[in-house]
Amino acid sequence: MAYEFLVGTSRKNLDAFRCVGTLDFDELKEISRLLKKADSTFLHRVSNIFDDQTFSIAEVKVGLEELLPLLEYDLLVEERRLLHKLLAVLAYADWKQLILFGAAD
Repeated sequence: MAYEFLVGTSRKNLDAFRCVGTLDFDELKEISRLLKKADSTFLHRVSNIFDDQTFSIAEVKVGLEELLPLLEYDLLVEERRLLHKLLAVLAYADWKQLILFGAAD
């Protein structure tokens, strides 16, 4: 595991965060492929799995707006699998109205 997606109320209390997804090193190539199809701030930020990232509730909504149109694209199976994973993480954070934290492992 290279990167964990956690949701919670404050970055100061990471114990209160819940892990809702992960990215592995081998998924970086799919992120790169998706970035060629959509200029997404969210994808740019998570493509650097060596840095922790915090996404506000507003940034989570923007991430959804950037990635949802990719569902209409003709994607490779691996790209679609990653897209579904990322959309699930973003949708969960949006549904709960919590911040999303990407933690480098």
